[in-house]
Amino acid sequence: MTSSAQQQPSTPALATYQAPYRAPLLASLMLILTLLQGSSFTLTLAVRSPMAGDLPVALVTVLWLVMYLLAAVALLASFGLNWLTWLVRYRLALILLVAGTAFSAAWSVDPNLTIERSIHLVGTTLLAIYLGFSLPLPQILRIAAVTLGLVMLGSVMAAWFLPSLGLEEYEGQLVWAGITASKNTLGFWSAVTVLLLSSLCFWPVSTARRVGYLALTVPALLCLYYSVSATSVLSLTSAALLMLYIHATRSLRMGMLSMSVLGLLVAALLAMAFSYIDTAELIGRSGDLTGRGDVWLQTWQLILDRPLTGYGYGTLWYPTDDSVWIQQSLTDFSWTVFHAHNGVLQIASEIGLPLTALALFMILQQLIELFYCQYQRPFPGVLFALGFMIALLVSNYSEARLLVNRELYWILFIALPISMLQQVTLTGAPGRFSAAPFALNEETPGKMALARERTRQRRSLKKRLLQRRPARIVNVNDDSALPLTDSQGQPLIDLKDENGKVMDHPTDQEKPALRNGTRSL
Repeated sequence: MTSSAQQQPSTPALATYQAPYRAPLLASLMLILTLLQGSSFTLTLAVRSPMAGDLPVALVTVLWLVMYLLAAVALLASFGLNWLTWLVRYRLALILLVAGTAFSAAWSVDPNLTIERSIHLVGTTLLAIYLGFSLPLPQILRIAAVTLGLVMLGSVMAAWFLPSLGLEEYEGQLVWAGITASKNTLGFWSAVTVLLLSSLCFWPVSTARRVGYLALTVPALLCLYYSVSATSVLSLTSAALLMLYIHATRSLRMGMLSMSVLGLLVAALLAMAFSYIDTAELIGRSGDLTGRGDVWLQTWQLILDRPLTGYGYGTLWYPTDDSVWIQQSLTDFSWTVFHAHNGVLQIASEIGLPLTALALFMILQQLIELFYCQYQRPFPGVLFALGFMIALLVSNYSEARLLVNRELYWILFIALPISMLQQVTLTGAPGRFSAAPFALNEETPGKMALARERTRQRRSLKKRLLQRRPARIVNVNDDSALPLTDSQGQPLIDLKDENGKVMDHPTDQEKPALRNGTRSL
């Protein structure tokens, strides 16, 4: 007789890695700190607030380094090396891109600066990976909504009551920068906050929480309006229209083919409409998007000078007082240009066209994953993750927000799709399509571990079969057992008398009499 534990089958691997109630407190705190650091809130206080100084700026950098270290240790402690296996399988392009970016120090015009900023890029990427593996997507979005909403509220307060912190001059007028690095930074994150809070209102939440989300939307809208960031408005509009389109097609239960055809038709109509519209005039800019045309032209010339390698990561853009000479010696700008005002051009000028193509491939991969999950495995948060990706890509038309270290753009760009994939079930759902096995299991067994488990199950089954051998018919001339016995010689059929009462099993002395019929039943 085996125990119930032995009879029960082994517990199957979890379908998803994490559940909302299992999210570690450290990961939630790290996310809040990342939102404050990545949105430039802490850096703005260190640079523009009354407490500004070299020491606060240094503390912000030290805090980033501590966060990198905590993320790396937490990844190893929580997941071992499974997260590396997952990255090699599903994020090989990301690994190659980050590694190639760091290796650009070999041909950089300023190797030390490239190494320094590559360390921050690797650390920022590790932080994004840790958040993606540790927190469910809905929890990331809920925490981000409240945190960014409070940042928008603080920006309104700064613009009203502390103009030296909350306002900046732009083309002869004062615009809102809030408690972020610039008006464009405030504009983008206010647009994302509006998009996020609006989508959360349609989740199954309590009325009180929905009212809170709507209340935080008001300061976000104020920041979006008074930041005078046309690119952010365009990003918000594009993302919102796409989200509404996908929601409508799903509500109408349209298939993938019908949905794709309708999407292509809508895109074609929009392209034809915009071909007859002066986009720069539409968003209130000059024909070269406020000087961006000259930046693009000279950046393209830099790419042509070094098409394969670029000038090294972090050397041309975001110049410091010690590195601004590089930009001045290679370009004819009449002012200090902090970035290339186009994400693709900036990457190509720093790390070359081959790695830029790899970055575009990674973007396409993540878009496919987002569309797949939205269509086949929809759950709260996927639609916003797709909308955020579209808003980020649209903003890179006139801003540079790809492959940027110590910025929330890059962190959410990496973390949101990873967190989404961790919640995709491993088992196929009914339908034409089976689920993609994206999730990282709590214990991902290797081939050797699976083989050992199969061997153990076979041995356990064999042992149980030996203990419960099937009944056998015994020769009537055999004195060792009754005609029908088990492997222990015990009768499998109880003997009964004429009244139907079960009789005791015969002793060895009674067995011959039973065979000869001398013992009555």
